[in-house]
Amino acid sequence: MSSVSRTKVMKSSKLLKNTWPFKRSVNTTSALSCALVSLTLLSFGVSSYSQAADLLEVVDSALQQNLSLSSAETRLKSSQYDLDINRGKFLPSLDLSANTRWNDSATHQETGGEANNRYNNHGVNVTLSQTLFDLGDLYSQASTQVSVDTETLRTEQTRQSIIRDASTTYFEYLKNNAQIRATQAEYDSSAARLTFITRNVELGNVAGTEKYEVMAQKEKTANTLRSLKKDQRVILTKLENIVQQPLNPDYDLQSTIQFNEITATRQRQLNEIMYTSGYDLLIAQQEVKRNRQSLKETGATFAPSLKGSVGYTYDNTNDASANVFPNNGTTEEAVYTLTLDVPIFNGGKDYYRYEQNKVNIERAEIDLQDSKQQSQQAFDTFIYDINDYSASLRSLTTIIQANYASYKGIQKAHKLGTRTITDLLSAESKLFSSIRDYENARYDYIIALVQLNELIGNLNLSTIGKIAAQMSPTSDSKTDSPIPLHLLAQ
Repeated sequence: MSSVSRTKVMKSSKLLKNTWPFKRSVNTTSALSCALVSLTLLSFGVSSYSQAADLLEVVDSALQQNLSLSSAETRLKSSQYDLDINRGKFLPSLDLSANTRWNDSATHQETGGEANNRYNNHGVNVTLSQTLFDLGDLYSQASTQVSVDTETLRTEQTRQSIIRDASTTYFEYLKNNAQIRATQAEYDSSAARLTFITRNVELGNVAGTEKYEVMAQKEKTANTLRSLKKDQRVILTKLENIVQQPLNPDYDLQSTIQFNEITATRQRQLNEIMYTSGYDLLIAQQEVKRNRQSLKETGATFAPSLKGSVGYTYDNTNDASANVFPNNGTTEEAVYTLTLDVPIFNGGKDYYRYEQNKVNIERAEIDLQDSKQQSQQAFDTFIYDINDYSASLRSLTTIIQANYASYKGIQKAHKLGTRTITDLLSAESKLFSSIRDYENARYDYIIALVQLNELIGNLNLSTIGKIAAQMSPTSDSKTDSPIPLHLLAQ
């Protein structure tokens, strides 16, 4: 840093006190990479309670404790049992039954004595059956596998949405905090100026009308500050609900990050990856595949099926008092059955279900095309936003520098009496407004980058780790100022 720039920073640091982090030790060539990383989901351990948390800890805690993800994983585990249930259709079934019966009957005859009959009968039956051929079972198993694959994709999509919600809400909190810093500094400046002018009005040094302009500015800033603090509580509550624990985000973006545009070549690469890895598209493709399998399964109801079974029956009647049939004795029987079922007509139910599934395929294909269009539109929007934020940050850097120089000049002119208090208040308002716009663009760039990675199916802990590496504890700040001092040093 040149001596002139150092002098500018030292002077600007006296403007107002606040908590803007200025790190001179960071390499100024570091850039926030938007390059894609491996889809492998890394796992990091984290304690169940985190007071002061960095971005990676917050995201990992959300993955470990978020109820939506736990529900999705449980649903996936449940759907995997459907494969075992359907697999049972291909295995033989064995049934065993046993029975016993006591018979006590009396017959009153017109001639002769009564005929009584008492006997005990018991038996056992064992049946082994097996489906030899059924196309419906084959297609049903394939449909179930597609459903499980779809549920797996939905679970991973839920995982990415949790990462997105945790990280974007984290940056929403930091963005709000930056707004509060700048607005608090503006309020402190207005309050100090009001005290100063009130004293000068009492002494008769300035006109009383100047006091009311400063008072209005102060109250307007106080109202904005109050709303921002309310929003901060709402955002923090949302973040704690996502993570399922109290926390205090205390890591912020380093001041020297470069927010680069995404080049046209890189855009084409990311777009190709979206069509192969984007979960919205993958799930839509699976829905088409599932409906096609359902059509095959329904069509199999028109095909014959073949089943075989073997049965053994043992029956024993053993009461000596029986004087009418059955007499004492045992019966053993073996039955071999081969059944061919040929569907002929069932009222048209299967036919209409088949036609319905054909329509479902058409609908799924339309949904797939719609998903492609929506994904492409979202992709283009994120690219436009990211590149716009990058360009805006360059413009806002110049605007802040110009507004700061203007403010300092008008401040001196006001002391000399050549500029009015209205001019000074307007210059100060423009300065802090440009600071807030600059902070918004920084965090909105990161939020859009996270959303873009989710869209292309690349949002995981490794991706978040790349962003977290560009952050540092807010306690590392060596210079407190509402002004981005590193911009004034350029």
